Amino acid sequence: MFFEGPEKKLEIALAPGQPSLRARGLDYWKGVVAKSRARILSTISNESIDAHLLSESSLFVTDSWLTMITCGRTDLVEAVLQLCEDLGHENFSYLIYERKNAHFQEYQPGNFFDDVKRLTAKMSGRSYRFGDGDDHHVFLFHLDKPYSPAQDDLTMEILMHGIDPQAARVFMSGPQHKKDYIKEQSGVWSLMPGFQVDDHLFEPMGYSLNAIRGARYYTVHVTPQKIGSYVSFETNCVDAGANETITRVLDLFKPQSCDVVLFQPQGLRKKIRCHYPIKRSVRQKLSCGYRVGFDHHFKPGVGAAQAFEITL
Repeated sequence: MFFEGPEKKLEIALAPGQPSLRARGLDYWKGVVAKSRARILSTISNESIDAHLLSESSLFVTDSWLTMITCGRTDLVEAVLQLCEDLGHENFSYLIYERKNAHFQEYQPGNFFDDVKRLTAKMSGRSYRFGDGDDHHVFLFHLDKPYSPAQDDLTMEILMHGIDPQAARVFMSGPQHKKDYIKEQSGVWSLMPGFQVDDHLFEPMGYSLNAIRGARYYTVHVTPQKIGSYVSFETNCVDAGANETITRVLDLFKPQSCDVVLFQPQGLRKKIRCHYPIKRSVRQKLSCGYRVGFDHHFKPGVGAAQAFEITL
């Protein structure tokens, strides 16, 4: 079995004075998600944010901004175009579309360059690649429009490849394949104490989690298959404990490599550290007011490994 874990991601913030995004209601967001070839499985809410767990990743909606993440063979740009039609891209303060390199791009309905052609037919933007083309990398498109993020507007992503087989086994089917077991054995819930949590265990394997407190969120998505195992961890709760969070996440999943991506206002110079050796580092200021850091890390090898046997 194969599933494409690496994701596409959208962030939009509305200009001041626009109607509330949350007020559009659940049925509206079901329609937007359906445009991307996904569906809403469950929802948790508080006074600030609605967190929708999707059949392929997550959607977070506040009154003024949203973050939507999809994986598998989804077409997130279709949802973007629907939002542009409904909301008007001229009413966006910013728009950022991000796409991780896929394991098997040939099975995807399109690529980043196709996505950009469709997006630039609606709006002017700029595109970047963070990382080397023949290695792990992230593509990014953003609306070319001045914006000044709040000083606490930071987002951190930890994108992990080749997770440890023991860690992956927790998320596989079997007698232990129960959410309570995952809560107790995976250690994931310990990363977000005091947060309201919604999670889903997929058959025959795979796991997604959303956690919220106020307007802060965590989201975790695990693709534990042998071919192309992958985990993504993302949060906008980037505080003084961010380095400890990175260490704890890597200790839980023990990936062979990871990308750490940090969005922060250009006026900040927050530095985050990963105990894995670094292979590639990229820093880029965007015209929409953010400074993006991309660091690709790897776990040093110990001796020679066996070839990977492929069974289809």
